[in-house]
Amino acid sequence: MAQYTVPAIRRLQLGRELRDWRHRAGLTLGQAAGDLDMSKSALGRIEKGQCSLHPLHARAMAELYYVPDDERERLIDIAREAVKRNHNLIEGISVDSYPALEAEAVAVRNYELAFVPGLLQTEDYARALFTVGTSRDRARNLRIRMSRGRLLFGDRPLRFHGIVDESVLTRALSSRTVLAAQLRHLVEISNLPNVTFQVVREQAGMYPGLRGAFSVLTFPEDTIADLGYVDHAAGHLQLVRPNQVTELSWQFNAIAKIALDEQASRELVNRLADELSS
Repeated sequence: MAQYTVPAIRRLQLGRELRDWRHRAGLTLGQAAGDLDMSKSALGRIEKGQCSLHPLHARAMAELYYVPDDERERLIDIAREAVKRNHNLIEGISVDSYPALEAEAVAVRNYELAFVPGLLQTEDYARALFTVGTSRDRARNLRIRMSRGRLLFGDRPLRFHGIVDESVLTRALSSRTVLAAQLRHLVEISNLPNVTFQVVREQAGMYPGLRGAFSVLTFPEDTIADLGYVDHAAGHLQLVRPNQVTELSWQFNAIAKIALDEQASRELVNRLADELSS
């Protein structure tokens, strides 16, 4: 299994998007492979992000799937990035932001100390977070934040396990009404079969999560090893060394053990929402 690199992420992204376009074109894997003069297994590996795809081949596939011109050029650009050598910057740039990584993951474990996990935020709650930058930047950030929530739905929904410190549930970023609506949303979305949501009570005292928020992302089998992601005041860190990811996984499991179970967490969130609405 490969370590995280920018090309590896691009292979996953390209494969997923080409698979989606094939489905839209109404072609089976076998039909598309035949038209492209390749084996089903080879096309399957491409769609799973397990091998590189030359930009010319990406163009041929996009043409076969009747991908619009502007979207076709974007896919070809992704294919170019997927074959670049020594393109392995760990400090993320804009195209390697957390949402881009999250979109290719099959599972995310996310612990938050200060805010509701991004995937679970309502629009009003998220808007209250984006108070810095130009109005255009804020609008763009909000649009990206809201689009992330769609990963929890669809044919292949992301498996998400979120844990928050209890203080997250009482921190009013704007009004009581906004926070109450956010808490109601948490209760609703935590009932999805692919979502696990837990709360660490204040009474827990000292525990590993007080060191700060972090995530562990798991990617499709036989593609990329698990990746750790840690936010900090100056930006973020993407942790790829096995010992680093193992440490984050251990911390997450330790936090999960001391947190309330799913039902008790929902009951707490519901009660806090009722108090805000009264």
